[in-house]
Amino acid sequence: GMGTQWRGMGLSLMRLACFRDSILRSDEVVKPLGLQVSELLLSTDEATFDDTVNAFVSLTAIQIALIDLLTSLGLRPDGIIGHSLGEVACGYADGCLSQEEAVLAAYWRGQCIKEAHIPPGAMAAVGLSWEECKRRCPPGVVPACHNSKDTVTISGPQASVSEFVEQLRQEGVFAKEVRTG
Repeated sequence: GMGTQWRGMGLSLMRLACFRDSILRSDEVVKPLGLQVSELLLSTDEATFDDTVNAFVSLTAIQIALIDLLTSLGLRPDGIIGHSLGEVACGYADGCLSQEEAVLAAYWRGQCIKEAHIPPGAMAAVGLSWEECKRRCPPGVVPACHNSKDTVTISGPQASVSEFVEQLRQEGVFAKEVRTG
C-alpha cells in the first residue's frame, strides 16, 4: 500500500531476468498511457513517487514481478492476503487478474484519485488500540485500518492528522505519518 514506496525500490532486483522481464511487461501495459515503470524505478528524483499514479503503478508492478519471481522458483503460497494495492497483487497471484488487468487497475485507481481533486488528506500509523483510537481521534480524523491489537491507521484532513500525530508523539505514543503522495 501507499507509504511503502521509496526512490530506488526494486532497482537491485532488476538484475534478475525474471523480475526485469515482468517489469518490462508492465511497461508495455502502461506505455500507451505515457508511463514507463522501468524508468520510474530507475529515477533518481526523490519526488518520483509523490505522484499517486507513479506510486500505485510502480508498487503494483513490483509486487507482480515478485510474484513472478517466486513462481519461477517453484514457490506457491498456501494462502494470500493483501491490503490496498496488495489486494490487486493478490488478484494477480491467485489468477483472478491478468498482469495487464492488475497494472491497469492500479493506474486507473491512482488516476481517479488525482482527478477527484479531493482536499488533501493524510494517513498515519498510531500505537493505539482500535477502541482507544475511536475514543481519542479528533473531529474529522477516523480509525481506518485495524492493523493489530495496538496499531491502527488513521485517516483524515492533513492538518488534523498531523496535529494528532504530534500530540501522540509528545505523549510518547508511536505515531508516524504515511507517505501518501
